[in-house]
Amino acid sequence: MDQKSVKIIGIFLALIMVMSILPFFFSGNGNNSKGDEEITDLENAPGFEIIEGTHFNAQVNSISGGLAISPEGVSNAVYVDYSRTYGTPLQDYNISDLYAYYNTLMIRRFAAYNASAGFGFEAHVLNPEVINFEYAVTDTYNGYSFLMRSSNLYNIIGTPTLLGDKDTLVKVVDVASGNTQGTTDFSELLSYVDSGAEYQMVSSTDSLAEQHYMEFRNMGDGNYSKTEIFLNPLDSTLAIISALEGNSTERDLFYNTTIVDDGRIAKVVVTTNASNFFNLAMEQYW
Repeated sequence: MDQKSVKIIGIFLALIMVMSILPFFFSGNGNNSKGDEEITDLENAPGFEIIEGTHFNAQVNSISGGLAISPEGVSNAVYVDYSRTYGTPLQDYNISDLYAYYNTLMIRRFAAYNASAGFGFEAHVLNPEVINFEYAVTDTYNGYSFLMRSSNLYNIIGTPTLLGDKDTLVKVVDVASGNTQGTTDFSELLSYVDSGAEYQMVSSTDSLAEQHYMEFRNMGDGNYSKTEIFLNPLDSTLAIISALEGNSTERDLFYNTTIVDDGRIAKVVVTTNASNFFNLAMEQYW
């Protein structure tokens, strides 16, 4: 397999993009302190109620929901609904990975970041919502308690639970409370998105277009789809899409391409059955 294919699989389903955000915060193994006696028994772990103060609350059920609480300046964002991918071709993780940060199951995950600006955060929905990890309450902001996980990594407990550096989490709280304007950079692109996909990502830093949206979706009838939407795509991107669409039936891939506003928006929906999912994932417009 060539290096280009390895790269494609590496970002397959955008999961690696999500996972890559955590090392951005960690400066090492961390310096975790115990907020209480260490708990290893999930059934006996205390609930969120042991954390004093306000608990975060927002509807983060899609990438749009996550961006609604994100501060300005986001260049990349990813949303994953793990609860709907287990046992399907969309599963690209070990279940143990979903327990790794909280010792309780992470069922949904949103991440937004801008590496060049040096900020990012994640929002995690947990089940059950228990405190089963080491932490130290070090500070509060606007009624929210900051739970230190390492020297520069904090949680704010809630639904979802926030994870990030303190400065970014303060901005998220301000956006969610309506005190600060959140990001609107991807609003036009996302207006062409149908709700309900298990994996979603947006980027303003790739080489295919000014902005790029991608999703993977279980159609519920034995078929799977990948949708990509481009804002101001390059002519080369459109040419590759056209060429691949021309011989797609040879790979059992079925295209539905829409180009509007004089080529300013291109939406490409490709579907196939579960047994052909690898070909669907490998269909790229590089």
